[in-house]
Amino acid sequence: MRNFLVLVFFGVALVGCAHDARLYPANDLAAPGGVLTVRFTSTDSGHGEIEITMPDQDLLKGKYSIVRGVAVGFGRVYGAVYGIGGSASVSGSSQSHDVVPAGSSGMAALFGPKGTTMECEFLRDNVSGHGNGACKTSKGALYRLQY
Repeated sequence: MRNFLVLVFFGVALVGCAHDARLYPANDLAAPGGVLTVRFTSTDSGHGEIEITMPDQDLLKGKYSIVRGVAVGFGRVYGAVYGIGGSASVSGSSQSHDVVPAGSSGMAALFGPKGTTMECEFLRDNVSGHGNGACKTSKGALYRLQY
């Protein structure tokens, strides 16, 4: 019985839990579709699956990954939605300091069968597990991500 419980526990941990997030339109291209629901799996591994059904019913699927601190190259999409002051990090000659203490940055890439792509950048509070971010489609639609 004990071995069975251990297998069940590790099986659930590896599969992860499904969660919902919301994408709120941030420009005129995104506004007609309204608020979108994002479905993602989370595990303790820092990466997982993500999918979004677009207003035209194109199902975008992809993966996300989270990096402790702010990842190199982070900020292009986030800045397009929130402005250039939306996210930043400060670095000196030998030290760096993240603007989001106890936080991590993440990135996601999604692709749909109709050819639409989406890239997302987000910041996660490592204490609460909640966060916000920004997503941009290949068609130019911008969204604010909240989870």
